[in-house]
Amino acid sequence: MSQQKGFLKSHEINPTKTVERLTALWALNECGLGGVMHVFKLPFTGIFVGGISVLLITLIALSANKTGSTLLKALTIVLMIKVGVSPYTPLPAYFAVSFQAFLGILLYGMFSVNTVTIIVLCVVTFLESALQKLVTLTIVFGQTFWKAADVYVDWIGHQFSFLPFILNSKALIYSFLGIYFLSGIVAGFLILRTIKLIEQINISQIDLDLDTTLPEFNTKKKKFKNKIIYSFLIVLIVILLPVFYFNNGSESWRNAVYLIIRSVLIVVIWYTLLGPFLMKILNKFLSKKRDFYQADLKDILNVLPTLKQIIFHSWRECKHFKGLNRLSHFLARSIAYSLYFESIKK
Repeated sequence: MSQQKGFLKSHEINPTKTVERLTALWALNECGLGGVMHVFKLPFTGIFVGGISVLLITLIALSANKTGSTLLKALTIVLMIKVGVSPYTPLPAYFAVSFQAFLGILLYGMFSVNTVTIIVLCVVTFLESALQKLVTLTIVFGQTFWKAADVYVDWIGHQFSFLPFILNSKALIYSFLGIYFLSGIVAGFLILRTIKLIEQINISQIDLDLDTTLPEFNTKKKKFKNKIIYSFLIVLIVILLPVFYFNNGSESWRNAVYLIIRSVLIVVIWYTLLGPFLMKILNKFLSKKRDFYQADLKDILNVLPTLKQIIFHSWRECKHFKGLNRLSHFLARSIAYSLYFESIKK
């Protein structure tokens, strides 16, 4: 695929505008597309959002003359928009998108954009996402989480003793990582297919009707805080149930008390001290770049409303496709229409 560098120029669009639109789509994906996909009840939203980010990083690398500096600029703008539009996004999300971009710079800068580097980028970034979740669980809840998982799975095994039940916490971890590993490979091939579909779209034959009513998404701080609290309580209950009821030893109560104190302290320290401190550092860094990229940032923010309409239009237009085939055609049309919508008849 390395010979396809600059392939989007075949439609005679300004390369600078190409990168600008792809950066806008990347920001839109990070800030809002995850919520849109949740509305459509698509499974593994995190995997899809991460895969779309890799697709857009790949397209930017294909369109840029200088891969490293172009991707670094695009990442900075995406982070600035993310901080501005979704200020309550947890800090690990910023790390994840930065990891994707820097790994893309490394792989595409050293080995160019090709089938192998695309799949490696997908697999590694997906595994990073999975490991981030596992590490977070272990830091917050400690080894008690995995002990509780063993006790609970062992109890399930006894209830279904006629089945060869050999699951434990290690097997659950390996299975979880395996799902993300295989998803990364699938996402890599879907990205290759999507790029080919973009090339096949004949812009001159498209009638783009953007009379689409967009759904409202409430992003108030109160709802975000409630979501964090409810998620935390659900995980805590799931852990405490096997500790209280499936463990007959005297250590159960001490484990439960230790778990509650540890997890509450870590969550409080993170959300009141460490998290805000690190976000302050990130904001300070981005504020220094904001003036430098002011014009680019303004142009991208101005085009975002149109891109939102294009995304909904493309989703409805692809309703006759099914499953992953619909996803590929939806992404291809969303990207192509976003790049060339001024040239499309309305």
